[in-house]
Amino acid sequence: MPNTKNKNIVEDLKEKLSRSKAVTIADYTGVSATSLNDLRQKIRSADAEIVVAKNTLLKVALKGSGQNTEQLESDLKGKNVAVFSFSDIVLPLKSLVAAAKEMGSFKIKSALIEGTYTSADQIDILSQLPSREQMIGQIVGLLSSPISGFVRTLGGVQSKFVRTLAAVADKRK
Repeated sequence: MPNTKNKNIVEDLKEKLSRSKAVTIADYTGVSATSLNDLRQKIRSADAEIVVAKNTLLKVALKGSGQNTEQLESDLKGKNVAVFSFSDIVLPLKSLVAAAKEMGSFKIKSALIEGTYTSADQIDILSQLPSREQMIGQIVGLLSSPISGFVRTLGGVQSKFVRTLAAVADKRK
């Protein structure tokens, strides 16, 4: 019979799973506590949270989430952290990939991104994408470029006409 502490941990994990857009599993064997705390601060600023929990409790919470998590559960071996991304998916992944390159012993195993299993190689590719805000800025720039070019063209015709009239007026004087 599970004790109350474990039940509370599982309920907390289920709540985090229901709110998160992505859950990333990483092996933190050999990572110092200070390095992990520094990573927690970076991740927290990206509206994500790192949780260290027993693999069995994570498996119970994943099974109770109602999603297909069999592949993710198979990666729960050894010392793992679960990273819950609540708003932006890419920004926490960028921090995790940077941490994995910085600390050789920190290894990203896999993720469950909006219900889809994602391998470590795919996570590396996703981390190279621009963030949501950057993409929105790029789209707005692309949309405004033709409009501003059209406005400059119209303004160029008017200014050329005004300069021509000014040149004719100068000749007549």
